Amino acid sequence: MTPTEKTLLIHQQPENSVRLRSALEATLHYGGELEPVLLDEFMNDPSAFLRGRKHVVSLLTNSELSQLLREAHRYQFSVGLLPAKDKSIICRLFNIAEQIEDAVPRALDPDKAYPVDLLLCNDEAVIWTVLIGEAPFITMRQHAYEKKPLREQVNEFIASIPNLTKLKPFELSVSTEKGQRIETAVTGVLVIENDIETLAANLINESISSQDGKLSAIFLAPSSVMDFLNFLMIAIYCKLRAVSHLPRAVGYIKSATLELSSPNTLSYAIDSRQRKADRISLKTIPQGIAINVGERYKAAHKVIHDDAKDTAKIKPLRHSAEHVNRLKKRMPFFSTAIESDFKELFLMLRDNAKLSGPYISLMILSSMLATFGLYLNSSPVVVGAMVLAPLMGPIVSLSMGILRNDSKLLRSGMTVFGIGIALGLFVSIITALLIPYEQLTPEIRARSQPSLLDLGVAIISGSAAAYTHAKATLLRTLPGVAIAVALVPPLCSMGIGIAWWDWNIISGTGLLFLTNFAGIALAAAITFLFLGYSTIFRVNRGLGLSLLLLFLVSVPLYHSFVNTAVHSRITNAINAKTYKVNDKTIEVDDVEVVSIGKKVRLSVKLHSSDPLVSEDVAALRDYISKQIERPVLLDASFSILQ
Repeated sequence: MTPTEKTLLIHQQPENSVRLRSALEATLHYGGELEPVLLDEFMNDPSAFLRGRKHVVSLLTNSELSQLLREAHRYQFSVGLLPAKDKSIICRLFNIAEQIEDAVPRALDPDKAYPVDLLLCNDEAVIWTVLIGEAPFITMRQHAYEKKPLREQVNEFIASIPNLTKLKPFELSVSTEKGQRIETAVTGVLVIENDIETLAANLINESISSQDGKLSAIFLAPSSVMDFLNFLMIAIYCKLRAVSHLPRAVGYIKSATLELSSPNTLSYAIDSRQRKADRISLKTIPQGIAINVGERYKAAHKVIHDDAKDTAKIKPLRHSAEHVNRLKKRMPFFSTAIESDFKELFLMLRDNAKLSGPYISLMILSSMLATFGLYLNSSPVVVGAMVLAPLMGPIVSLSMGILRNDSKLLRSGMTVFGIGIALGLFVSIITALLIPYEQLTPEIRARSQPSLLDLGVAIISGSAAAYTHAKATLLRTLPGVAIAVALVPPLCSMGIGIAWWDWNIISGTGLLFLTNFAGIALAAAITFLFLGYSTIFRVNRGLGLSLLLLFLVSVPLYHSFVNTAVHSRITNAINAKTYKVNDKTIEVDDVEVVSIGKKVRLSVKLHSSDPLVSEDVAALRDYISKQIERPVLLDASFSILQ
């Protein structure tokens, strides 16, 4: 290219600047000539310098370029870009060569000027973003973050967490081009123009383009620190989500204009330049300027199908006045629901904590069914009793009472639950007394040997029960939760143990029932806390007592768990093994292990082709005792192989 006249070079460099000299020399090399003009002088009277010229070259930093672009729109001239310093953000944003010598050919050519939108914030040109308030972590570049080793990614993420506790939401009124007005509380707003590589921009499955005549505003409106952490995890690892499926802490508006205001002065940053104002006016001028950009920039900002239409996801921004006032005081660690958010849930929980005819009927029927199922050793019958049993409802209700220090709900829940226990025990005791034999079936035995695994089931089931109550659409899954935790079978097993006056059954099944109760109650309360139905400051001694009860039942459960592990190791060591004793081959099968103090009692079936006598069994017992390093009592039955 050979320009017919000198092209203006707008700069703010010292006279002896190496970059300025490089720009002049490179231009001469390509057959052109530049006329250097200081930005300050140009801004005083642009028309005097332009004299009809429609293209200038910029050797400016981003803050200086902002001033030039505002005049470029006003006087309708295009701008070629040269990097004013090493690793200039302008090179990344507009895909410009980092070396002046390489950038000059494109910058000089007015025919390569590319029309782009001009975003104005309070009448100041925006080059990449406007940040209002605080949005820690999400303004960093997605690509740069992903290129870092996993350890560095984790360290940066963890390092950002303490800053989240300092986030302070502020009141904000938002008015869109279509007249929508939203009163909300946010921690930050990020308005994106050219910088489409941030974590926030990559979160949205929308084309954020500088050619669609729209600005893209991401509103961070978390109700808690946990909300914000959830947003960060999604922004980092689950990007490109449809606007309708954005995290609940995020609002999104794509519009030509936005008006933001607040009762207090707003602190904001235009391309990292700090500003303050009572009102912020954002306006996009479609294709308001023309810049010589790289091909990658054009491809990234190409407008596709309906991307130029307005988009809004404003449900997370619609907060009640009570919610806004609460957030203004402090950002809670967990989300806190307000009365209107859980009115239906409280009505349901209060109904669950009321004694009724159907509750009594179902409790009696489920207890009878469970008792018969335990005697018959029938798992399907026992499962049917689990589904019928109505005990889960009052436990979840009293969990909410514990969490929110609601003595009325706690009392009614405990009363209904206690009546259910009494009915279950009474029915199972009477049924067991009427059945004229005592038989310890595997179904009964299984419930007399609880371990920490049963506590794990109870905790998970309690969380699931609370969650299904909080989410009304999931209540159909509650029978599955009831089956998992199985409250009635251990209760009826305890009743059978009382009828037989068998302390081992009473203590084992009683411990399992207590485990299920403590696990469900505590897990449900903590789940409700996580879901925002109380604040951490309302946690009271009721929750503390639940924790204490859980700890107390954990001690025997741990002992039982250790015994189970030991029994499993012993069973694996000798089951289906063949031994050579007194010149006889003996195969051991069907091993059952019971601990009796330091000794273990082994019930086994022995198979041999030779007749076995007591001396053979004693020798086998001694051999097994040495093998497992425990004293052994051997209870053996024989079968002779032909």
